[in-house]
Amino acid sequence: MSSITVVDGADVNIDINVASVSGVSVVSQPASKISVAGIVAGRGDQYFVYEQGTPAATWMVQHNLGKKPSVTVVSSLDNVVHGSINYVDNNNVTITFDAGAFSGKAYFN
Repeated sequence: MSSITVVDGADVNIDINVASVSGVSVVSQPASKISVAGIVAGRGDQYFVYEQGTPAATWMVQHNLGKKPSVTVVSSLDNVVHGSINYVDNNNVTITFDAGAFSGKAYFN
């Protein structure tokens, strides 16, 4: 397995070799210069797990991720539950459930 490491601001050159497998030829492509933008190094995968111990139809969650994350909610029985997600700001979310009050967990990433 190969890997490509990109150092801040460095050019990346990828060479593709000609190969033939079972009579199928892969045409060689010239090395190309590419630009990679929008990658934040050093932060890793940020996530937050919120636990609602007391049954409630509305959960107000402060996740402090500094973004509007995706949200998955599961009941205390580990069933996925759908609710209305309201992003108050980049660190707070209100989740409202039409099905009524229950306890469980919300996963943010």
